[in-house]
Amino acid sequence: MAPDEKELERKMDALARLAGGVAHDMNNMLGAIEGYATLSQRGLQPSSQLHSDMEEIRKAVARASSLTKRLTLFSSRQPAVKITVELPPLLEGLSARLGAGLPQEIRIERSFEPGLPEVQGDPQRLERLFSNLLLNAAGAMPAGGTIGLAAAEAGGFVKVSVSDHGQGMPPEVAEHLFEPFFTTKPKGKGAGLGLAEAYGIARQHGGRIEVSTAGGRGSEFSVFLPLPGKAVPS
Repeated sequence: MAPDEKELERKMDALARLAGGVAHDMNNMLGAIEGYATLSQRGLQPSSQLHSDMEEIRKAVARASSLTKRLTLFSSRQPAVKITVELPPLLEGLSARLGAGLPQEIRIERSFEPGLPEVQGDPQRLERLFSNLLLNAAGAMPAGGTIGLAAAEAGGFVKVSVSDHGQGMPPEVAEHLFEPFFTTKPKGKGAGLGLAEAYGIARQHGGRIEVSTAGGRGSEFSVFLPLPGKAVPS
């Protein structure tokens, strides 16, 4: 691993520890707020304004709880329950579902190596990982274009790549991509947790994510998942 890669790894490890601690403390506080709001509702008439106010508090807690769960995934504190996973069917089904909800100007082009080995992983979390990358690629092409989704064996790993033909990113943006709450989207258009969540899920599976990008040339995110019995990346 190159010196700059080691520095990035140390930085991300520190961020993961911080995020995990914050998520844990926030969950405790949110649990107390939810509990008291629920208890307060029980003594109120459903038609009252205060009952409605308590319900809004509970909805806000649920939204905040969703964010802390994503932070926990980034921190790798939630162990993944791994089973044998065939990636081509998983990616095929996921991309078909997501593609149906994307603008007509965006299409997903799939390319899976025949006879691709199975991996050990949590299917739901892997779907979340690749969903985040696919949606990120779609967001990089507001005027439309083609998202590339490819999978192939690569030296003891299965490499899954998601590419776009957007504007790409300058180095000062790329170096912060996986940090929680970092986003280049307008306010209210995203929490900046999608790529952080993807990063954490890859780490939970003993893998990594690499990014190739440049201004005006689009981006490619490559996820490396280790094959059973192979050494995980250092």
